[in-house]
Amino acid sequence: MKLTDELNSKKVLPVFEGINSQIQEKLYGYSAYGLRINSVLHLPELLVSNHAEADVVIRYGKLEQSPLKDKSIIHSYQLTNDGMYLFLREVGTFLVRNGNEIIIEPEPNTDESKIRLLLLGAALGTLLHQRGYLTLHASAVAINGSAVAFIGDKGWGKSTIAANLHARGHNLIADDVVAVDLHSEESAVILPGFPQLKLWPDAVTTLGNNPEQLPLLVPGIEKRDFRPNQGFMQSSRPLKQIYVLGRGEALEIKPLQLQEVFTYLIRNSYMTRFGDELLKVDRAAYFRQLTQLTKLVSIYELVRPKELSLLGETVRFVEENFAAQM
Repeated sequence: MKLTDELNSKKVLPVFEGINSQIQEKLYGYSAYGLRINSVLHLPELLVSNHAEADVVIRYGKLEQSPLKDKSIIHSYQLTNDGMYLFLREVGTFLVRNGNEIIIEPEPNTDESKIRLLLLGAALGTLLHQRGYLTLHASAVAINGSAVAFIGDKGWGKSTIAANLHARGHNLIADDVVAVDLHSEESAVILPGFPQLKLWPDAVTTLGNNPEQLPLLVPGIEKRDFRPNQGFMQSSRPLKQIYVLGRGEALEIKPLQLQEVFTYLIRNSYMTRFGDELLKVDRAAYFRQLTQLTKLVSIYELVRPKELSLLGETVRFVEENFAAQM
């Protein structure tokens, strides 16, 4: 039996308040990260795909076996024999399992955009990890046919730099969730995600756009949902360079010690954003991936001033540095 047929045959919770008066039985078809995805939830961020079989199915369901019973906390997660459970208050509980299924039990009256945000972020990042990819909290663009990724702490401008490189004609590969394929010992490859950038209003302004003309990512947060209608890379690209974002008075690209590289990669990995939960079963494999990545990819620190007025100079500096390295 095909995966899609098997999951369609399972009982799905018929009613959730705040989503729809009833769950649509129709499955939407999409593609992302090289995967054929069928979803009961409409996902306008993803590219539409018509396929006969699915690699991943996303559905609603009653998660009665969830260990995450304490709803007084904001968020929680736990790895079980069933898979990885994720909970976010006012959104719902997600079960990610076997690298091919995500089951969602929404909270009553939650906004659908909040479900999509968690689904296409932490849940999808977990699923890609289950499929054997090294998943980074990063942004990536294609420069001269090769992938360049940016990692750094929250709010340090990963998406902003990627958006400005995109505006200069470089194709976006992925934002927020970057999946690196390390199955070959000779190369690291980034899989194409989907054409969306999550930008704060001041970052939108640097692109020459009016943030008020872009929809909010979710209600109550000023971050904007920017979906470029062109300039998206739909094929995998070899990863050649990673820039770790840092702050400084002058624009500079600096080499990093190996220990520093490991620290930054671990800090910006979806594997470790859930504490030790995902490390419980494949810690050794994870560190083998990190070691392999450091051997295949050049990793530097990109130090830049905070002022957004210098962003144009920063992205040109990245272009020149990357061209010189290649």
